[in-house]
Amino acid sequence: MTEALNNMTEILEERQLVTFYLGQEEFGVDIMNVRETIRFSEVTKVPQTPDYVEGICNLRGSILPIIDGRSRFGMERRLRDERTRILVVDVNGRVTGIVVDRVSEVLRVNVSDLEPAPAVIRNVDADYLDGVVKLNGGKRLIMALNLGKILTVDIVDTIQAQTVAATALEQVKSSEVDLEEDQLVTFLLGDEEYAFDIMHVKEIIRVPEITAVPNASYYIEGVVSIRSHLLPIVNMRSFFGLEEAVITDQSRVIIIDLGNMSAGFKVDRVMEVIRVPKNVIEPPPVVFSSSESEQIRGVAKLNQGARLLMCLNAQNLLSAAIVKELVGESVEILEEKMEKQMEKQLMEEEQLVAFRLGKEEFAIKITDVQEINRYTDVVRMPGTPAYFDGLVNLRGNIIPVLNLRRRFNMEERANDDSTRIIIVDVGNQKNGVVVDSVSEVLRFERNLVEETPKILANDVDAKYIKGVCKLNNGKRMVMILDLVHALKVG
Repeated sequence: MTEALNNMTEILEERQLVTFYLGQEEFGVDIMNVRETIRFSEVTKVPQTPDYVEGICNLRGSILPIIDGRSRFGMERRLRDERTRILVVDVNGRVTGIVVDRVSEVLRVNVSDLEPAPAVIRNVDADYLDGVVKLNGGKRLIMALNLGKILTVDIVDTIQAQTVAATALEQVKSSEVDLEEDQLVTFLLGDEEYAFDIMHVKEIIRVPEITAVPNASYYIEGVVSIRSHLLPIVNMRSFFGLEEAVITDQSRVIIIDLGNMSAGFKVDRVMEVIRVPKNVIEPPPVVFSSSESEQIRGVAKLNQGARLLMCLNAQNLLSAAIVKELVGESVEILEEKMEKQMEKQLMEEEQLVAFRLGKEEFAIKITDVQEINRYTDVVRMPGTPAYFDGLVNLRGNIIPVLNLRRRFNMEERANDDSTRIIIVDVGNQKNGVVVDSVSEVLRFERNLVEETPKILANDVDAKYIKGVCKLNNGKRMVMILDLVHALKVG
């Protein structure tokens, strides 16, 4: 019962967004509003509609209004290419297509990560947004769209009212409607396109850090922990005997429900979600062996055979014998191995909260960090050293706040939206330190930490630094703060 309640709390605190791009901007819409994504197809223009209305198209016998996402947000239109997609969304029972430059991924975000949209944001009216998700220390911004405001009833009704055009009606009447359809998630391995039935797809994620498992099958890359569940990861290139390829920004792991367990399948790129009639999926060719034919459900021939999809039978990809080989006698044994491995890894690793002061990057041990807050008004206290900003009231606790720029004799800087107060606990004494911005949580091997050089940038006293971490072959230098000395009065 407790686990069920925890799972429900986790679900309520999360949102799943289908993310896509318009130009350089990344947007997201709630997955519950997305029916499917389709390739851009022929669109019938509709007279006397707003300029952002692309027209209508025939989607399996139903008229689908299409709007151009770029035009809707006042962006310049662009030529369509092979990555252009139509995002088919359903808002209060009204189905509409939105033309986007490309679909990115399905992303899980915590509700707490969704910040209110600023009054002024590039290319987009803030009224159209539920908020902004900041990832990777603010380097990646995803604007969560409020489809209800973008696709108002008046807009959708106006478009649909124009569909009485004779050509559109003839197009719909002449369409053959096949109610027996499959919805597929398509993906690439090299130049070949494959597909899973969407009913077996749980989610799609970026490639995480994968822990290798000794003596596993050649195509088992290892296991990952996703929300406290261990999942085996199948390298689909190895599975089909293809050459290895480097992981790119487009690489994804498709998590599949196999019935009695779940597994992740690493692919080069996820393409789209499409609906196809069942009768276009032909049985596997006779060239496949009996075991292979069980894994391959069939081949879908689209566009008069110009496009072939290898439809995989997800539940037959990992046999019980392979699962037993991977997991061993029980999942508990593998979890125990993973825990020991992670304990060893943690002993050999440092986890630090990185932050910036000007162009320099510093870090504090994550075990010393209690929380990170936006800069709030502090009460100035007479008689304190110049590098103390004052005191803040944190839920009834009075916390002294130290300004690290003054501590390090750096040039003063006005506080802004990026300014943060990091609450640290050293020797059971809580203090706040003011920094320009917080970057990220870093994890790296301890052997990358070197002794503090006698001379540091910006004349930072070496006694405040316990070591320097060199990342990216020395291109990125992070100074590890010695909090005991930095917080010491005097």
